[in-house]
Amino acid sequence: MNCHSAAAVLAARHIAVSFVAAVSAVGATVPLAAAEPVGAPTTAGRHVPPAADAVQGIPFTDATVTQRKNGSFTVSWKAPGVGSVTVYAGDRAVARGGAEATVTVRGLPAADRQWFRLVPDRGEPLTLADRSLHLEGAANLRDVGGCRTADGRWVKMGVLYRSNDLHALTDADLAKLQRLGIRTDFDLRMPSQRTKAPARVPAGARYIVADAFDARLRDGLSLSERDLERLREALLIG
Repeated sequence: MNCHSAAAVLAARHIAVSFVAAVSAVGATVPLAAAEPVGAPTTAGRHVPPAADAVQGIPFTDATVTQRKNGSFTVSWKAPGVGSVTVYAGDRAVARGGAEATVTVRGLPAADRQWFRLVPDRGEPLTLADRSLHLEGAANLRDVGGCRTADGRWVKMGVLYRSNDLHALTDADLAKLQRLGIRTDFDLRMPSQRTKAPARVPAGARYIVADAFDARLRDGLSLSERDLERLREALLIG
């Protein structure tokens, strides 16, 4: 996916449905939710490299988390110039490696979503999860975040999701999305698609028609260039 701008992400998904879980300070006419991604570890008092190293930014040029069917997780990264990387799940160090490594993490307690914090010996840490939410009815519901931009920053995870087939969400899927803090569903589809397969939305989430093909059918949704820039800043870290 092209991670160069949040605007490109929003424009590219013409027939998909995007979920907004936690976007701070976006001045749209339809308010977006402001909250921390549920389950994502915070930085306060936790595994932060010394300030002298922080000026180097996030050293990772590539990093992924993949959940396996057996419940284990594969964590891979490339961080040129660092000596070592420690992988945390919560407060627990679960793996270590060098500047480039792939590790397997097993034995973690069950969770709706497992977050990992990659802490280099120099530079800033990076927090990631598997991009897929592994839903039974919408296997393609994925986190837009978790990729590196052209200027070396990273798109924050747990903020914006894209999907299709929301009409097929199971009750268990809906409960999981509610626990993960999904607040708003922007439906980008055409009227015929919405009528044929109405989206199922988790309890408490706001449903907004944001027809990508007809500006008259957007429930008052209006994003200025400034709004898109603020959304971009909310999504990017590093």
